Amino acid sequence: MPTARAARRQGPLTALEGAEPALAIGDVAVRHVRLTPDGLAPYLADAHGGFVPWSAVRTLAVGPPSTWWPSPALGDSIGPLLEGVLGGGFGDMEQTPTFPVGIVTTAGDRLEWHATQHYLSGYRRGDARAATRLAEYLVAHPEARVLLGRPTELLERISLLLRGRPRIT
Repeated sequence: MPTARAARRQGPLTALEGAEPALAIGDVAVRHVRLTPDGLAPYLADAHGGFVPWSAVRTLAVGPPSTWWPSPALGDSIGPLLEGVLGGGFGDMEQTPTFPVGIVTTAGDRLEWHATQHYLSGYRRGDARAATRLAEYLVAHPEARVLLGRPTELLERISLLLRGRPRIT
């Protein structure tokens, strides 16, 4: 039985609310990594496959692909059509695309987990960059990890930052 439900999504990040709130990187219906105030865990849907406490994390690198399409959904619907008409296409794909979530532990171990993309074409550049920078920020600023306990509020703050600076006239 799921202990968390998706409440909001911003690019590759999804706020999971419920008994076990977390910020997920990747598609929560498939492969994703959940960030909680206590640490990180790879998941396949609702089944987790390990855990690394924040105290053991030296670096966290998230590599979501970006797209030049103004909307990734547009790229996913028009892109295959264009490739089919022009020759080629997505028919030769054997697996659903994933992107790496790399961890280097304080013991020097290197872990690489994979997160499933929401879109075949990738994410908006700003959304991909925000996910990458957030991962780096959470490692560098332990006091900020408390925000992972309120993931919807965290994504609302990120969304406001991505909208840009207000114009001063």
